[in-house]
Amino acid sequence: MELSVVHFARCVSVLGICEYYMKDDWTIHELVLAASPFSERHTAEAIAKKTTEACITAGLSNDVKSTVFVAVSDNGANMVAGWAGFGRTPCVVHTGQLSVHVFLGHTHIQPTRAKSRGITSHFSFSTGVDGLGALKGCQRECNLPEHHPVKDNDTRWSSGHDQMEWFRVHQRAVQLYDVNHARKAGDAYKGHQMGLEDWRINLEGVAVLQPIADWTQYLQGTKYPTMPLVLPTTYDLIQSLAPDSPLKLYFPGEVGYELLPTEMHAGVLAARTAMYDDWVSRWVTNIDPEVKRIYAITTLLHPCFKTYDFIDDFDLVQPSDKAWALAELRCEWKTAWKPQPTEPIPDGAPGTSTDAEPPASDAVALPLAGEPPKKHRKVSLGSLLSGRVKKDATVVAPAPPVLAQDELEQYLEDPEVPELDLMVLAWWAAKESKWPHLAKMVKQYFAAPASSAGVERVFSAAGNMHSDLKKSTKDDTLQHSLFAAFNCD
Repeated sequence: MELSVVHFARCVSVLGICEYYMKDDWTIHELVLAASPFSERHTAEAIAKKTTEACITAGLSNDVKSTVFVAVSDNGANMVAGWAGFGRTPCVVHTGQLSVHVFLGHTHIQPTRAKSRGITSHFSFSTGVDGLGALKGCQRECNLPEHHPVKDNDTRWSSGHDQMEWFRVHQRAVQLYDVNHARKAGDAYKGHQMGLEDWRINLEGVAVLQPIADWTQYLQGTKYPTMPLVLPTTYDLIQSLAPDSPLKLYFPGEVGYELLPTEMHAGVLAARTAMYDDWVSRWVTNIDPEVKRIYAITTLLHPCFKTYDFIDDFDLVQPSDKAWALAELRCEWKTAWKPQPTEPIPDGAPGTSTDAEPPASDAVALPLAGEPPKKHRKVSLGSLLSGRVKKDATVVAPAPPVLAQDELEQYLEDPEVPELDLMVLAWWAAKESKWPHLAKMVKQYFAAPASSAGVERVFSAAGNMHSDLKKSTKDDTLQHSLFAAFNCD
């Protein structure tokens, strides 16, 4: 389940809640549970009350926490407090964007960002022959598409990267405009003209943020499982941002190359390092243990990551994480999903064991985070993890002996699938007859989204339905229109 609150024109705020579930055909379905006017102050208490009312109205239990498996919201303080009682997990994309703001707001990046924003503002207000019209002429002369500069909006994911990418693509057109039209543009524009150092910072800044933009694009999907990909893709991303990692400048239609840290602009390297420290803090050092447990269990249920070997080359995660994750998975399976024998089995009967069951959850402590080491386009899982070399197919070390025909242990003993772009839902659909009870567990975990992108898309549609051209529309009509648009097959 996803939650967010958005404010529209005419002082109208809307509380949006989306539900996700998986049907027997292994397809993920989305329902808008609420898109109701929210006239109260956006306090944690009001959000909790409104959420409970919306869930009860939608037919869920009065005890929302016991009904909802995973509740996802952004990291606003009111959202965090309001959904604390519902077993909230953070939106991974919003969490990543908070780290991106560390990079964009760094003292070495901010002056260049201020200039690009000033240029964007100039072309937004100056649309005549000496403004946007002249820019489009420069774009035609440089054989570039006639696109106006992208605005940077702090509330829109990846907008900082998108604006910097526009300036990278249209650098020649902007420089030609500076030569031919800056004199007529006025002193305000001249104060925002970018020099060679600014263009270098912008170019390297795009290269720093591009992997994060790809990660964002992939993890905000709602029609395919994203929760099992959070830890593998995030750890790989953090590794690529490490201070000693080269900067990859690979852009469509251009010859790619890499810069060693010593070859990077010193300011960009400092900003990347600061952002790296923030990613480590959020995802390794200070991650909520219960949230990490959900990610770990879901990851192990993905046949490409069930050996948990993606942590082998990630120095910040202790090797004991692998044993901890497996213990949590086995505990969850045993306590909530594993079928219980209908008849007692005599001691010593074939297929039984007197050895102990795998350890319960509290028998394996969450490993401590390691200290930091001293030393565009269509995005697929394979491209996100392009730097990761899959090992030969391996199997998980067997657990202590358990009852014969245990579905989870059979799954873990099967070789790991090496193909990263595996259609994982189709894979599990083919295995459902073999492991029917484990398949139910997979459906529960895989239906949960990693981000709140779905409800943000609902708000985008709501903005079109509640525009200035429809000022006489009643507030309740908006919710009914969204139900009709999103909840009909």
